[in-house]
Amino acid sequence: MVLETLSPVLLATLRFIIASVLFSPVLIRGHLKGNIPSLDDLKDMALLGVLSISIYFWLQYTGVQYSGAGVSAIIVVGFIPILTGLTSRLILKEAFDRRRLLGIGLGFTGVVLITYPNLMLGTVNTRFFIGITCLLGNAVCFSLYSTLSRRLLKKYTEPAMVTSYVTVFGTIALIPMSLTSDWGTIWTLTNNQWLAVFFLSSICSGLGYFLWTYALSRIDSVAAAVWLYLEPVVAFIGVYILYSTVPDFLTMFGGILVLSGAALTSLQKTEVK
Repeated sequence: MVLETLSPVLLATLRFIIASVLFSPVLIRGHLKGNIPSLDDLKDMALLGVLSISIYFWLQYTGVQYSGAGVSAIIVVGFIPILTGLTSRLILKEAFDRRRLLGIGLGFTGVVLITYPNLMLGTVNTRFFIGITCLLGNAVCFSLYSTLSRRLLKKYTEPAMVTSYVTVFGTIALIPMSLTSDWGTIWTLTNNQWLAVFFLSSICSGLGYFLWTYALSRIDSVAAAVWLYLEPVVAFIGVYILYSTVPDFLTMFGGILVLSGAALTSLQKTEVK
């Protein structure tokens, strides 16, 4: 709805500026209590903000534009748990055994089946391969963000504080990227578009990022990342609720594989804080 008026980068910048304002009480409370991260930790949080917000959205929007939504769904949703498993194994030495690998494989297969009916490759040219490269980079960014967040959360026990700093740093990095867009278009947004922006800011950028950070503070990176496979499942449930559209057999079977893969992976023993 909002992209009918704003550019993708401008929308991302606006939503995270509002999200940063919403997180400001957390930062103020932390400073009043003297709970201020060290300079090295602030640098790590800035890196996480760049990985999960500014570079992440830029790569994703470019990839979707050049490669199409179907390919994007497979690469982004499909590869993030796999790459998170590899990065968490290399950086945090977390378990990545056969059972967990099987669960990830089931989830990835389910995402492919759900996306396949709407998969539009279009013309395979240089722009298409640039898009694929951007989407792979997108998945790498989020897997590194999840892994490095967990390492940082072993030191800080307040997920809200970490999320707040990451959001602010990511927003600061987005602002110069948005200068190529026409900021004047913001004043032409309708009331419904503003409601959509605030939903994205509060529920997606605010609550969503906080819950993800909270999950990473309680379970390991792979067990958290595999639940991202539920994104297409939830999307089709939403389509059914809003438009009474019944998914086809292939989509429902893919959803079963996604749920099975997530459950199989999460049955592993994880380190609980």
